[in-house]
Amino acid sequence: MALDPEAQAVLDELARRQQAQPEPRSDAETLANARAMTNGLADFSGPAAPMAKITDIAIEGAGAAIPVRLYRSTDRPRLPLLVWYHGGGGMAGSLESHHAALAQLAEATGRAVASVGYRIAPEHPYPAPPADCLAATRALIARAAALGCDPARIAIGGDSIGGLFAAHVALSLRNAGTAMPQALVMLYPNTDLRPGRPWSSLTDESGHVMTVESLAYENDLYIPAVADRYSPGASPLLAPDLSGLPPTLLVTSEHDPLRDEGEAFAARLGEAGVAVTHAREQGMIHGFLQMGGWIRRTAALRARIAAFLA
Repeated sequence: MALDPEAQAVLDELARRQQAQPEPRSDAETLANARAMTNGLADFSGPAAPMAKITDIAIEGAGAAIPVRLYRSTDRPRLPLLVWYHGGGGMAGSLESHHAALAQLAEATGRAVASVGYRIAPEHPYPAPPADCLAATRALIARAAALGCDPARIAIGGDSIGGLFAAHVALSLRNAGTAMPQALVMLYPNTDLRPGRPWSSLTDESGHVMTVESLAYENDLYIPAVADRYSPGASPLLAPDLSGLPPTLLVTSEHDPLRDEGEAFAARLGEAGVAVTHAREQGMIHGFLQMGGWIRRTAALRARIAAFLA
């Protein structure tokens, strides 16, 4: 299917911004440019939905306090909770880059949404980002009642590499024999960070938000030791056993370099007996949860997530 015209408009604007960037003169400027392009996806989100309450809290982590932003679209007590890990390749993204998108998601789902501000590379490479996601999730599960949420109705999710982190958190909780979230949401996730991975969408869809080169750059920053990329903690598609994970919604985008590895993970979940719902969004591109101000079909994505979590 052809690119959705509104998705094409986003790609055109991203290309214009790329061309307008000054040529980097150092590694620091290359990193700054890459982060600016990724964090700039927030510009496509449209206005944040009005919230009854937004609270910034800090959770003790292994290396430093982990910031968490809690969105509540209603004052109702004991709201179900959705813990979210933002995208950004492990080297970009923040609470701010996903602020409007997650406020919109909180309104659509009727859940409290906890956005986890994990550390990012290259300052904090693997395994720091997923370790922060796991530590924050354990703390949020333990503190759910105190935060006005329902401890029996906690889901986790993420977009892009945040979807990978969500899979990692679920696998870690399962392996530890601790309480599992009731549901898992993965939007256009990375699942395989090996160099030379055999997914045709990496090249066929290169240039749609990401390129082969930009993905390699992100991976080099996030996991400098190539051997580590073959571990299930880095590439959950390589986990020997995916059984016992919670019911999962996995959404891929047709015109996304990460499409094939996401769909391979969905297939493996089904083979492992996990109740998985997979949807390929035809005509769509990577990152469109953050593009609700430009792409009207983002509202349908939020509605799909809300129906699944309901």
